[in-house]
Amino acid sequence: MKKIFFLITIIIALILSIFLGKTIIKKVKSGNNMSNKSLSEIQEYILNISSYEAEVEIKVISNKNENTYKATQKFVKENNLYRQEIIEPDNIKGIVFSYDGHNLKVENSSFNLTKLYENYNYMGSNNLSLIQFINDYNESETKSIKEKNGLIILETKIENGNKYRETKKLYIRKEDAIPVKMEIQDISQNTLVYILYNKIEINNLQKEDVLAFKLNSFKEDI
Repeated sequence: MKKIFFLITIIIALILSIFLGKTIIKKVKSGNNMSNKSLSEIQEYILNISSYEAEVEIKVISNKNENTYKATQKFVKENNLYRQEIIEPDNIKGIVFSYDGHNLKVENSSFNLTKLYENYNYMGSNNLSLIQFINDYNESETKSIKEKNGLIILETKIENGNKYRETKKLYIRKEDAIPVKMEIQDISQNTLVYILYNKIEINNLQKEDVLAFKLNSFKEDI
């Protein structure tokens, strides 16, 4: 019996080692997928994002002061679904913008208030989202791509922009094609908005992850 038990143990150990070995190789290959890609291939990957979920830090700079906000963002390309929730500072914490491709819902959980804007072109006006950068980049005739210090920089001039919002730059880590930060610059190339991606996951969300709200049910105007 001892010999049979010992033999079974060895067989199980071999099976596990083969399985784990394949898993490790698969992970290594997956991790190298982006590091071996060209600039144009990584650009294509970013421009064709189907969804993303991010924790961001937004710094807005003006002549008088500098304000910092923290928020979560979710986007699913199908039906153009988008959700952004403010988590800091405390005085505006809990304000949520939810867009279902047609209607915009603004919620203030602190006061239990909700406002619905029907047939609202929210995505065209939300310059803080990664997807709006992609839209701006695709629509612009003035854009560029370059590599510097392990980062790929996509830069675009905003069509129909203004003197406070003329250029956008997206910095992407080359080794894994993960966005690191975005900058919005004015006509004098002063950076007025920094968006840091403290955490971001790409192409993992489903439609249901963003549509966890009902636009047609709200209690009172905000």
